[in-house]
Amino acid sequence: MTIRTVVRWSFMIGGTLFAAASFWGLNALRINLNASGSMPDHAYVMWTWPQAKWRGMVIAAEPPEAYASQFEGLYFTKRIVGIPGDLIEHRGDQVCIAAECFPLAMKNGQPFAPPLAEGVIPDGFYAAFGTSADSLDSRYVTIGLFSEERILATGFGTNLIPHWTELKQWADARGQ
Repeated sequence: MTIRTVVRWSFMIGGTLFAAASFWGLNALRINLNASGSMPDHAYVMWTWPQAKWRGMVIAAEPPEAYASQFEGLYFTKRIVGIPGDLIEHRGDQVCIAAECFPLAMKNGQPFAPPLAEGVIPDGFYAAFGTSADSLDSRYVTIGLFSEERILATGFGTNLIPHWTELKQWADARGQ
């Protein structure tokens, strides 16, 4: 095999891999900007396929029925803490899963909303939480567990993308 043949095959294979990766990226990748304080990162790099779900993975999910009108067009972006088979327990004013506990937000000395019921997480469902104490997430019945059908994408957080307020300031300055 000559050097010319090796170079030609290298370019063909490399070009094919680049085209396939580009097609996948254009079709499956998303950037979710963080608009709340419930998660620590500025943005989340998410993909719709393949959806790997494990403890610690970040998900983007459709809002639950109870909040669908308030969050129309937005995704709930949370970190998976509970996977199928994990036990949900209550310890005082906390919901605990896999040795990690999350305090309930209090309003007038009472929990903001009823806590997630104790029990085992069934197959096809995940408990996902934000990192702040007042995060609207699986610790409350009104949000509940996230079913596989509600999870639209999985991914990870990054601070390499500026915070949305910085992007807005930049866009406003460019528009003047």
